[in-house]
Amino acid sequence: MNDAPLVSIHQATVRKMDKVVFESLDFEWKRGQHWAIIGQTGLQMTVFLETILGRAMVTAGEVTRLFAADYHAAMQAAGKVHSFRDLIAIVSQQYPFRNKSNLQNFYYQQRFNSMDSEDALSVREYLHQSETRLPGFWNLEKVLDLMRLDYLADKSLLKLSNGETRRLAIALALLKNPRLLLLDQPLTGLDVDARKDFPRVLNKIIASGIHVIMSTHSDEIPEGITDVAILGSRQIEKQLKAVDFVPTHAANNPLNGPTNDLLRKLISPNSPASSEEIIRLEGVEVSYAGQKILDSVTWTVRSGEHWLLRGANGAGKSTLLSLILGENPQAYANDIWLFGRKRGTGESIWDIKRQLGFVAPELARFFPSNQTVMKVLLSGFFDTMGLFRKPSPAQEQLGMEWLEFLGLADRANKLFGQLSLEQQRFVLLARAVIKKPKLLVLDEAAQGMDELQRRVFRQLLDAICGILPLALVYVSHYEEDVPDCVDKVLVLESGRVKGSFLRGRQGSGKFGVWRGAKDY
Repeated sequence: MNDAPLVSIHQATVRKMDKVVFESLDFEWKRGQHWAIIGQTGLQMTVFLETILGRAMVTAGEVTRLFAADYHAAMQAAGKVHSFRDLIAIVSQQYPFRNKSNLQNFYYQQRFNSMDSEDALSVREYLHQSETRLPGFWNLEKVLDLMRLDYLADKSLLKLSNGETRRLAIALALLKNPRLLLLDQPLTGLDVDARKDFPRVLNKIIASGIHVIMSTHSDEIPEGITDVAILGSRQIEKQLKAVDFVPTHAANNPLNGPTNDLLRKLISPNSPASSEEIIRLEGVEVSYAGQKILDSVTWTVRSGEHWLLRGANGAGKSTLLSLILGENPQAYANDIWLFGRKRGTGESIWDIKRQLGFVAPELARFFPSNQTVMKVLLSGFFDTMGLFRKPSPAQEQLGMEWLEFLGLADRANKLFGQLSLEQQRFVLLARAVIKKPKLLVLDEAAQGMDELQRRVFRQLLDAICGILPLALVYVSHYEEDVPDCVDKVLVLESGRVKGSFLRGRQGSGKFGVWRGAKDY
């Protein structure tokens, strides 16, 4: 039995919703193998992992999971309810949290309100309450140390950055002491230091006796992975040893010609470019429970300027964005001007939101589950998390034209949650741009996309910024995801401005040179 494969997939047809994702799929996972799965789309890679997990719809062929045979026999003899899933842990792209009463998912703005954050568990409480199904190597102390969460142990879940939340999700999965660990693009959202540290994490997980399979991009296969499977059209195109794998890069797919002409029709500017002041922060300070999150931050962004905001996980980027988005009540205690008006001088939150568009990967989790793709897109006109009023015929027509531009017109009346993660990102970008805002804020907006989709997303942003005279604030840990139009960089470190630079060319005076020599 020790020579038997852990998991075997034979001639399987696998569907996701109304789509056949795999057909005649064959795969064998042997003991001692730790796999990287590379796919054409994020959806394809996710469905592959879900097939192993038993969450995908297999309509033909079979999936055999012999890794659970001894467990099944022991539980059956003991008369206990059980499942092979008891032995599997998965870290997916989506990990919503609930409040202490376990009554509701958190809404997006809640993380910035102190009273609401008190209703969220701390990192330690969240991990402590998670029951371990099986005895094993991993316990609370060890996962906190492995994922370097010790300093965050008493921090509210709502105060975690995207990358910190990802590390927490891996820690939670390990507490289950699984035999198989499924990781869906685990490097997404991690800062440069955390990505560099991932091989250490992976090797310690493997050394504890856990078999690992992860979806990833071709240029992000960490040490510890032994085998690579490349997904083609509905099947595995190629399997090889990791040492023999050479990364390939997707061909360029520029948006030009008729495509750009259609984009110009969708977002023709309402007014000419100007040097209007969009954001001004002067000596901004933000603290929670006596801990300073932002310290003396001064920054000005004018219309037409395109900025990259950089900093390690926990540097204060999310808090800074919350001030810009009008979400953080501490804005009123600081010198902050948005769109030429000082916060706290009679403006409403809707006055602010009307002039800006925002995209973040976690944003998709906060729309009601009954919202269609079209409703989510059209909600951008009203700055609400879902559509709760009737749009005009002109707005509905523009919404359909946007979906046709994105190749999603046939999905207009499907539930938003039924889209793949990468499709959701493009719809959220269209939602942010559909009202032609003065300011566009993108926080790791390309997260979860494959290489080609990230490239197309970046080129789309370049095209948008070439047409609309908007200001752009772009947050990413990945230099390759940053649009070419971005030419200014602000770096945060421990809540303070580390420096500001010109990106990619010589500068003088206020700006230095951005050479990419140091990763933040």
